[in-house]
Amino acid sequence: MITSIQELNKKEKGFFALVLIFFITLYFARLSGVNSVVTGLLVVYSFSLSTLQEKWDTLKQRPHIQGMLVFFLALVISTLLSEDVARGMHHLKIRLPLLLFPASIGLLQLQKSLKEKILLSFAVITTLVAVLCLVTSIYAATTFNRTDYMYNDALTGVTRQQSIYVALAVNLSIFIFTKNILFGKTKRKGMMLLAVVFLIAFSYLLASRIMLALLLVTTLCFSFYYIIRHRKIVEGAALVLGLFLGIMAINKLMPSTFNRYKELTYRSFDFESRGKESHYNMEVTPDQWNGANFRLAAWTCGLEVFQSSPLKGVDLGDKEAALLEKYKEKNFYVAIETDKNVHSNYLDVLFSLGIVGFLLFLMGWLILPLASAYKHQNGLAIIVILTFAAAWITEVYFGKNFGTMLVGFFIPFLLTEGHKTKAARQ
Repeated sequence: MITSIQELNKKEKGFFALVLIFFITLYFARLSGVNSVVTGLLVVYSFSLSTLQEKWDTLKQRPHIQGMLVFFLALVISTLLSEDVARGMHHLKIRLPLLLFPASIGLLQLQKSLKEKILLSFAVITTLVAVLCLVTSIYAATTFNRTDYMYNDALTGVTRQQSIYVALAVNLSIFIFTKNILFGKTKRKGMMLLAVVFLIAFSYLLASRIMLALLLVTTLCFSFYYIIRHRKIVEGAALVLGLFLGIMAINKLMPSTFNRYKELTYRSFDFESRGKESHYNMEVTPDQWNGANFRLAAWTCGLEVFQSSPLKGVDLGDKEAALLEKYKEKNFYVAIETDKNVHSNYLDVLFSLGIVGFLLFLMGWLILPLASAYKHQNGLAIIVILTFAAAWITEVYFGKNFGTMLVGFFIPFLLTEGHKTKAARQ
């Protein structure tokens, strides 16, 4: 792994600096304008790192990038076919990173050492942001005597980003640190281990059920693999034990946080219910709307919208109107009054673009990237892609700037390894 920035050449230093600024500004919603400018500079600068001929040769070698570009073309066509083209353009603008990053960073041939340094820098920045969130939340909690200020969306208040998206970034950072601890040559493994322990506790406080569940499953699977493959029984067992002890300690100190997980036991719903939305700082009862039963109700509506136009979908610009009409048909008052989306990236793509667009999405952003990662034995990329795949189940990641930025950057970036192009060999 690169140990010093001095080992980078001039162009690589410029690329590295822009990526760092991109990461920092991405976390803070107040800096969204700055982040957009930095994203534009990063995309333009990426074109200076290789020739157009090299990019063309690389594009032919990377079917996943082709799939990503075809999917974005489907988004453009769907926008133009919409009755509300203006609204379609709004949604298309949010999804621009799904074009810009694959067409720029996705066509680079990056050194492994540079990639590892960028990934490690992301993990460090994420940890520092998490520390900032925790410190400001502790201050708010002690000032107002409200322990709930240290949990869920309140925990990330200083960034003005939803906790669900920050939780995904935290998971990615844990995976990056773990890879460096177990397989890297760095001398700072002790500090990385402390960062992992802190981020696991922070992930619990963020209260993203699917991200925490994925973290637990990944840790268990990797621990068993590590024990069997390397016969490191003590290390593997310690990793699992430490994870569970940490979660138990937090739950003991802040028992109300477990309410978020109790909601999963109440899955029945009545569309016309006027019940309150549950909150982790209140008692959980069957008559409430919670994260589980609301999603089941919203997914039912999304599937019915899809069935009304299964081939081409209702189109990108008209998807909100079509979903709202379905909510009204069901007298789904809580969804209407709070302007809820369908809470699933898969369903959002399915009913807006139809089965054709949905298959293009799966090929471009899931199947082909996984195939490429497997081909190059890129274990980290496989875990990251599967993490995104899990996150897409319960949230519309393509509907938020933070979501499309994370997806658009990381999947193409992690898959930048490959054979040298003809132009580069000459």
